[in-house]
Amino acid sequence: MSIELAGAFWVIPVVVVMLAISGLIIVVRLFKGPTGPDRVVAIDALTLVGVAAVALGAMISGQIVFLDVAVVLSLVAFLGTVAFAPLFRKSEQNRRERARVEGEEEAGQ
Repeated sequence: MSIELAGAFWVIPVVVVMLAISGLIIVVRLFKGPTGPDRVVAIDALTLVGVAAVALGAMISGQIVFLDVAVVLSLVAFLGTVAFAPLFRKSEQNRRERARVEGEEEAGQ
């Protein structure tokens, strides 16, 4: 089975440029992100840019099997993000608890 593009080849260079710009912006956020959740979201977004690139490759080559790769890659990205969520929830709760304890200590002095 193959994918056919009917006169839409002008879209491909535009999409490549948009993916490249998005990837650069995401990489900047990945390295500059002040917190861990910023970096996890950047990794997730970068993976989604990769999924879009694989889908674009499927369009260019005409091979539908690349779409299966894109689906698996997006599933792995989702599971990775879900795996990090409890870690950041616990760290946020710990930060709030420390701030509350420090506030009580300052009030008691």
